Amino acid sequence: MKKSGLPNPLGAAKVSVQLANELAEAGFTFHTSSDMKAFNDMKLKCRGIPVAPMHYYETAVFTNERAMWTSITNAAGETVGLQAFRCDEIDTHLADWCVTYMIGVYMRRQEMMVPTHALPPAGSIAERLTGRLVYHGEIWIDKQIKNRKVFELFVRLGLILALIKWRPDAIWGLASAQMAGHGHFTRVGYPVLERGFLRWQWASEGIDPVEYLVAVERPSLEAMVEEILATGALCQPAPDQI
Repeated sequence: MKKSGLPNPLGAAKVSVQLANELAEAGFTFHTSSDMKAFNDMKLKCRGIPVAPMHYYETAVFTNERAMWTSITNAAGETVGLQAFRCDEIDTHLADWCVTYMIGVYMRRQEMMVPTHALPPAGSIAERLTGRLVYHGEIWIDKQIKNRKVFELFVRLGLILALIKWRPDAIWGLASAQMAGHGHFTRVGYPVLERGFLRWQWASEGIDPVEYLVAVERPSLEAMVEEILATGALCQPAPDQI
């Protein structure tokens, strides 16, 4: 069945401009690109490590605009924030697809991943996530940025642009226990935070043995647009410490 368009495309465009303007008022410029080699080069420059295989230009296919990354720069032109998205068509469901995909994409970069379980726990929301799914990862903000609102503006703008670009059935990502515990994903609009989605007996360096699933389905993304249009601001407009 052909996927319908956004119910309020003008509203989504207005919210995108609003969030970009709020970032500008805070002293940051928002950028977007589909050049994934450039993304890897930028992460190496900013953080000294390559991107994870899911967004690595030599291990994943990014033809036909299947990927996007965004960044913010400060007044000095320095990149101080990164995030990336990739779009996949899944004909089963995320619970069935994800482990096999993760093992394969890491193997292409000669990194081993061995799961303790082939599937997430029964009843996982991943069992109903299917169709056009967008993976959201590589979220990073320079630690010198203490204004929580900058993080929220940056990530929410990325989510809404992914909604406009691909009209996905859902956007999902993976979180460590530390990230999950800090509440970052809830603040930017992810209503689902599910522990134990991926469980690893052996994992590549930097990956927790137990990973959380974060997810937001398309109706919730559309509701986010309407909420920001109605209130004129994010739910937590006051600056705060991360």
